[in-house]
Amino acid sequence: MSKNIFRAIAVTTLVVFSVFSQAQAKDYVEGKDYKVVSQNRLVEPEIREFFSFFCSHCVAMDKFFQDLATEYAPQAKWVYNPVGVIGGEIGVESQKAYAVALNHGLQSELKAELFDLIHKKQKMPEDHEFFVKVLNDIGIPSETAEQDYASFVTQAKVAEYDKKCSDYGIEAVPEIVVNGKYLVITDNLDSAEDYKHLIDYLLTLK
Repeated sequence: MSKNIFRAIAVTTLVVFSVFSQAQAKDYVEGKDYKVVSQNRLVEPEIREFFSFFCSHCVAMDKFFQDLATEYAPQAKWVYNPVGVIGGEIGVESQKAYAVALNHGLQSELKAELFDLIHKKQKMPEDHEFFVKVLNDIGIPSETAEQDYASFVTQAKVAEYDKKCSDYGIEAVPEIVVNGKYLVITDNLDSAEDYKHLIDYLLTLK
């Protein structure tokens, strides 16, 4: 769903927001602007971003989403949810690597490094050792990384990532789910500010 709107944003800076200020007054419609993916709304406000390290659209949108995560920090937790359906077994390895990095507080470093290696330097991961080396390069010793890979904490986190994908019916990336209930539909959005206004609106829904 996110392929349409941000083609321009992927190659240019964000659009001047004031041009689209009328979006603040827009009436959003279920099924057109957002989809209900669960009957239960989370108690704690959350914005969950589903992404893949192998997705070019995810790379293009990364800076925009990082800025949103910072902006929404006082009111909602931004959660990065890597998916394993892209890349086969290597996709699953990437989820585990992210879980390991998250446990050490180095998830941002890992994401930046993998995006750079895969999309700028064209170095595609081929095995488990690739990720262990990257983890070592960002500050997690290989021996520690190997132990963490096999840990219950890592396995549980990957299971959580997969369950969220299944529960919300995620079929493409990047996708945004607000408060565990509302999936953003981007087909009718025209700007970055439109995207933000829609998230603002979804955060108010019960």
